[in-house]
Amino acid sequence: KFAHTTASSFVLASIFVIGVSAWYLLKGKDIVFARKSIAVAAIFGFMSSMYTVMTGDSSARDIAHHQPMKFAAFEGLYNGTEGAGLIALGVISQTENDPSNENLKDFAVKVEIPNILSYMAFLNWNAFVPGINDIVRGNEKYGVMSATEKITRGRVAIEKLTLYKDARKSGQTAKADSLKTEIMNPDFQKNYFSYFGYGYISNPHTLVPSVAMSFYSFHIMVVLGMYFIFFFLAALFYTLKGKIHKKRTFLRIAIFTIPLAYIASQAGWVLTEVGRQPWIIQDLMPTMAAVTKISTGAVQVTFWLFAIIFTTLLIAEVKIMMRQIKIGPKQEEGLSDV
Repeated sequence: KFAHTTASSFVLASIFVIGVSAWYLLKGKDIVFARKSIAVAAIFGFMSSMYTVMTGDSSARDIAHHQPMKFAAFEGLYNGTEGAGLIALGVISQTENDPSNENLKDFAVKVEIPNILSYMAFLNWNAFVPGINDIVRGNEKYGVMSATEKITRGRVAIEKLTLYKDARKSGQTAKADSLKTEIMNPDFQKNYFSYFGYGYISNPHTLVPSVAMSFYSFHIMVVLGMYFIFFFLAALFYTLKGKIHKKRTFLRIAIFTIPLAYIASQAGWVLTEVGRQPWIIQDLMPTMAAVTKISTGAVQVTFWLFAIIFTTLLIAEVKIMMRQIKIGPKQEEGLSDV
């Protein structure tokens, strides 16, 4: 995750450099500097994009194994299947009232690439990928435990831990040691304690994150990421051919690509934070169990304080950057744009 985030930040920075340099070329300013900047940024951006793809692929596999609900949500997969296809583009169809909480019924429009999702998740073209319904209701055929069973086991783990804490507090050393031995038993850890967080869940459907938000944020991120690869290649090609300053349409596109880089980055964070719901720590601590004892007023004051400070810093940073971009690079004596 760290490598993927860092690489995507390099992509954003490269696009920013190309966009600013494109503005210089459109204005006929600092042409030599702008050409060199685009060449360097295009090479660095392309390499960063490819590394982002590699780390993203690895991250997707980790998610499939450790956060299967999130994986199913960002592909809008409600019913698991073997040889699952990847939805390259799609518009989901929703219903307002659904007693089963299955808000995603089908895709109004979709372009699907067969078997890719199975390979992406398990490096097997025909592997079974569990859907949301499989994870909630269970699928005995494929060894998927139901959410209800996990909740039951989680409550057993919570009860044992509570008994242990009470025994320690009341000075019942022998009982506490016995409970500790039971809790630390590998079988108990695997079959019960690993589902500890589910013990706080009352409704299995609360385990389902926002499917629409997860799906769209993931696909916006991926589509823009693929676009950036071709964008860097085009920038490098035109620069090496010595035609970049003549490609005014491309230069304008480069400027408008800057906000797209920020959108792609934010889409990735939306997917990360929305898709993991309702977990703070996967399977061990849901958000409802991580409520702070700090007063509401204190949280609000802190939130607005940080919001004001960072908004002020953002405005100042944007003004400084815009001013420096307009000034342009300092030219050394004797350097010419010819």
